[in-house]
Amino acid sequence: MKKSNLWDDGTAVGINETMVSLIQNIVESPKKIKFVHKGKSLNFYWINNNYIIMEQQFQKKHIFSFTHSLLGFGEEVTNFYKLDQGENCVSKTKIGLSDSTYDSLRHMSLKALNKMIEDDSVEAQMKQFLQDFKDNGQEIIHVMFQNGQHLQTVLSFIPGNHYCWLPDAQKESKEVHFVSAKLDDFLSLIENAKIELLKTEVSSYSHSKVKRTSLLKKFSIYRGLKSFIQANLLLALTYIMLLVSKQQWEPNTNQIVVYIFMFEIGALIVSFMACFRPRVYKG
Repeated sequence: MKKSNLWDDGTAVGINETMVSLIQNIVESPKKIKFVHKGKSLNFYWINNNYIIMEQQFQKKHIFSFTHSLLGFGEEVTNFYKLDQGENCVSKTKIGLSDSTYDSLRHMSLKALNKMIEDDSVEAQMKQFLQDFKDNGQEIIHVMFQNGQHLQTVLSFIPGNHYCWLPDAQKESKEVHFVSAKLDDFLSLIENAKIELLKTEVSSYSHSKVKRTSLLKKFSIYRGLKSFIQANLLLALTYIMLLVSKQQWEPNTNQIVVYIFMFEIGALIVSFMACFRPRVYKG
C-alpha cells in the first residue's frame, strides 16, 4: 500500500483519507452488481444517482475506477469474460438436456467430454454447445445483483464465440434448455437489469432498523413469564420428591415453608432479569 501511496502513518487506521472514503462507499453501497469468472471478479457499487464505483479484481490485485451510473458497461463485461463481438456464428439454436444428462456433463472427465465432441454421430450444434461448456470449466456463470440485503441471480449464461448460451426456463419440465443469443442481445439483458436495479427503491431491510427492533425486544414479559413457569415446575418436582419422605421432614415443616418462600423470591428475581435478556435476530 505504501508503493501505491495509500498508506498514511498520520491517520488512526494507517491509510489515507481517499482509501478510507473508497472503502466506506463500497461497504455502505445499497446496490451492488457482481460478475465472477474463474477466480476473477468485476464488481459495481452504486454510490448515488450519478456515480458507480467499478472494481476489477484478479489474483491479489484490485483496480478501482468511477463511472457514470447512466453509462452502460458492456465493454467492461465483454473484456472481463473475453467475449468476441461480431456476427453470431451459430443460428438460433435450442439445446435440450435431461436433468441427469446435464448433471453428468458437469462432472464428466475432459477425456470423456472430448470424446463426445469428436463423435460424428453428435449434431454439430450440440458439439458447439459441448465445446463452449467445456471451455467454461463445465459450469454456468451467474450474474448477481444486490439491492439492500436482497441478493439474487438476474442472469445465467455460458459464453461462446460471438454469442452466449442462455438457460431457457421450462415450467414443469425435467429438462435443462439452453438457447443461443447474440452477444448484443445478451449485453442488452444485463443493461436492462442494471437500469431496473437503479430505479428500484432500496430494500426495506437495513441494519439501522434491525438495531432499533432489537432494542425494543430487549424487554419481553413473555420471556420472564416463561422463566417463572419453568422455575415453578422445578419447585413442584422438588416438592413431589419431598412428599415421598414426608415422615422424615414433617417435624421441620417451618423450614420447608421458608425454603419454598426463598425459592419463589429467587424465581421472581430471575424471571424479571430474563425479561431483559437480549434477543438475537438472524437476517
